[in-house]
Amino acid sequence: MSPYQRIVQVSRRLCVVGSIVAACMAVPMLLAGCSSGDNDSQNFNSVVQNWIKHMQGGHSVVTQARNLFATDNPDTQRAAIAWMARQKWGHEKPYMDAYRLAENSPSPLVRGQAMLALGTSGQAYVAPDLQRGLTDPSQFVRLCAAMATTYVHNPILIPDLITRLHHDSNAQIRIYAAEALKPYKTRLVIETLINALDDRNVAIVQAAWDDLTFQTGQKFPQHSGPWQLWLQAHRQEFRATG
Repeated sequence: MSPYQRIVQVSRRLCVVGSIVAACMAVPMLLAGCSSGDNDSQNFNSVVQNWIKHMQGGHSVVTQARNLFATDNPDTQRAAIAWMARQKWGHEKPYMDAYRLAENSPSPLVRGQAMLALGTSGQAYVAPDLQRGLTDPSQFVRLCAAMATTYVHNPILIPDLITRLHHDSNAQIRIYAAEALKPYKTRLVIETLINALDDRNVAIVQAAWDDLTFQTGQKFPQHSGPWQLWLQAHRQEFRATG
């Protein structure tokens, strides 16, 4: 049985939970949070119009399941992924498998939405998928993947998050990377966050400082000097990796 057939079969047994209107409102907001300044133009008006049609036509969850595989229409596919991922059953295995297939879409908008759908599951096993998203050539996909990592705790993400924090050209991606490092109380992460305190971007400095105060219980000023002195005296309190 193909992924499409499994999705439709499962969907036929599901009652639509919540309001289509709420989903209509939520999708543009979610996608707007991932907007970027590169060439991945986003026709939000088209998305809104699609959702109005869904609302007026009373389209069923089975229709949304079919739209999940609408590879000839990225807007439709992206909207279906966003809608599915917001349902209480939207992170069950058949749907997660479909989101992973969507990672291979030629559309950056679909790939990015797939990253968000996977990440908001909170499941550690999606970390390799998010790693691929963090290195995607599309700034939009990297942005969505970085946002998604803030929901997932898996130490294999640490090197890629550090790379994004140090080197990505997009400030918001770097901010998400800093925020996503918060759960990882290791020497390398602490050192990375201390160095980030000297960044020119105030939001990155704030995110790094918030992480450091959470991880260490200390509240030194927002520049690296006092933190580096403190770390020299407390290095052994932090594990080297993972």
